[in-house]
Amino acid sequence: MLKPFANSARALAAGPLTWKTWAGLIAVPVIVMGLLAWAFHEPERAHGAATAAVVNNDEPVTVNGQIVPLGRELAGKLTHSKDSAYTWVLTSATDAADGLAQGRFTAVVTIPSDFSARASSTATAKPLQATKAVLDVRTSATAGALDPALADRVSQATRQALNNQIVETYLDNIYLGFSTLHDQLGQAADGADQLADGTGQLVPGTRKLADGATKLRTASAQLANGADQLATGTGQLATGSAQLSTGLTQAERDTAQLPKLTRQLAQGADAVAKGNEQLAATVLPLADRIIAAIDALPSAKSAAAEFQRLAQNCQAGGGDPRFCQDLTRAAAKFSTDADKIDKAKATVRAAAVQTRDSIRALASGARQVATGTAQLADKSTALAKGIATAATGARQLDTGIRQANTGARQLATGSTQLAAGATELASGTGQLSEGTTKVNDGAHQLAGKLDQGRDQVPAYTSAERAHLKTVAAEPTTATTASTPAGALAITLFAALALWALALATYLVTRAVPDAVLTAREPTWRIIIRAAVPGATAAALAALAITAIAIPTLDLDLPGTLGFLAVALLAACAFVAVNQAVTAIFGRPGRLASLAVLVLGAATGVVSTLPEPLHDLAAYLPTHGAVLALRAAAIGTPGLPAGITALLTWLTIGALATVLVTDRRRYLPLRRLRPAP
Repeated sequence: MLKPFANSARALAAGPLTWKTWAGLIAVPVIVMGLLAWAFHEPERAHGAATAAVVNNDEPVTVNGQIVPLGRELAGKLTHSKDSAYTWVLTSATDAADGLAQGRFTAVVTIPSDFSARASSTATAKPLQATKAVLDVRTSATAGALDPALADRVSQATRQALNNQIVETYLDNIYLGFSTLHDQLGQAADGADQLADGTGQLVPGTRKLADGATKLRTASAQLANGADQLATGTGQLATGSAQLSTGLTQAERDTAQLPKLTRQLAQGADAVAKGNEQLAATVLPLADRIIAAIDALPSAKSAAAEFQRLAQNCQAGGGDPRFCQDLTRAAAKFSTDADKIDKAKATVRAAAVQTRDSIRALASGARQVATGTAQLADKSTALAKGIATAATGARQLDTGIRQANTGARQLATGSTQLAAGATELASGTGQLSEGTTKVNDGAHQLAGKLDQGRDQVPAYTSAERAHLKTVAAEPTTATTASTPAGALAITLFAALALWALALATYLVTRAVPDAVLTAREPTWRIIIRAAVPGATAAALAALAITAIAIPTLDLDLPGTLGFLAVALLAACAFVAVNQAVTAIFGRPGRLASLAVLVLGAATGVVSTLPEPLHDLAAYLPTHGAVLALRAAAIGTPGLPAGITALLTWLTIGALATVLVTDRRRYLPLRRLRPAP
């Protein structure tokens, strides 16, 4: 079995070939594939070899009475992260700088002293002064090429998580404020409804009060007119009583003329008595009506108390503050004047009573005087005593009448004041009635608007707030359906390893045997014999690479068989292409093969390439192998395209090798000429 391989190897060897040489060839893809797969299988996973430092210079701040140590929280998230590719340690700024310079730390994240102050600046009362917190990420010059990106990715992910936490807290307070505002609007709407009910009850009361004040104004006007008439009558009565008193006194003195004058006196006294009785008949009913009218008037104190209650209900019911203040001042003024009104009313009533009693006494006294004078006329013997008694009664009558006149004048003055106050009260209660009507309308409108406002302001439960703040803090997410980086890297390394094997194979062997010119065998047999060493090495390399891929890519049996088949096809295609390139171009062909290896690595790592390299990548022989290996290993699309590309390169390499080998079997005429 090994004899054809050994014969072909000796025929193609540029020098002596041993088993060590072939073992070295097989080791090339194994080393390339094994080491690169080991290194890049899970580049973002913590392997315990890379250490990064975090320096926390942050000074905690106090927001709404609560200490906010955001720098400490960020440092804690980094140092306690289980998903980071780095082992994070908390250190000082000096040690971090030394560690970067010495290579002990791959990366250093510095949290500045104003980190918490800046991050929480949105919660202050000065929104235009809010600023963003900034992290300082530095990597060591001795770090790997991807370490800056990985370190920045870790710090940015941690920063994003912290940002989400801050935004969620901010949004939770906003949603809680919505719920509180909704409840408060509901309470305000209920209060407005109660106010509307109260004002609805207040309106009829104020209307009744206005009607009563109007009646009081009319009655007080009538009382003032009657009191004026009473004052006029008592004035006239006072004049007559003064004359009577003077006359009786003079009569008392002139008792000598009593017999002559007694009859005249009796007649005059009877006339006076009749006049007084007529006066009493006129004045007494008027006085009784005045007293009854005063008694029928409501108490100013009770009206003031009702007025005060209305003002208090306005304030408690949430009425218009300005109107409530005006209503309170009007109630206070009315309360202040209530005592005066009641006192004036009592004074007028007392004067009316006094006048009535005085008039009654006057009429009675006048009648007594008339009776006395008649008796005096009849009894001249008791005339002196009767005159004296009459004089005394007349003087008392004069005093009473004068008092009645004074009371009547006071009654007239008080009645006038009462009429003026009643007029003001009627005007004020009329305005009060109009105002309470407006307040009632406003209260109903306020209740309606508050109900509408409450319906427009949302209210959230704790579960709804928790859900909303999470969604609103990060309203968009990206679902990345991508192949793991390790799987992409391992399939790329497998293709590069197989290409490296093909390149190394034709560094130690010839692409076309030297004896092709003198060989008598057919060309196809020579080509097959020349392809045996490379194909054997390719098959062994495919098996070795598949063995490495099984644990690293977690291949099942169908995946293993598919990966092995693609690896065998790729290895054969690469060997055929390298054999053809080496046979045609020699050393430049080997350099071109090396360039393909470098380009395959460069174009397979990242897609953001310069446009010429990006366009060239699709035409490289390794491109189809990468597509097919990935499709076989992880199920990505591209298996037909990859296999088609590999078969195409295999066909091109085989045909080129056939043409070159067949041409080498002929010797050009110029080589047959003898050397000069």
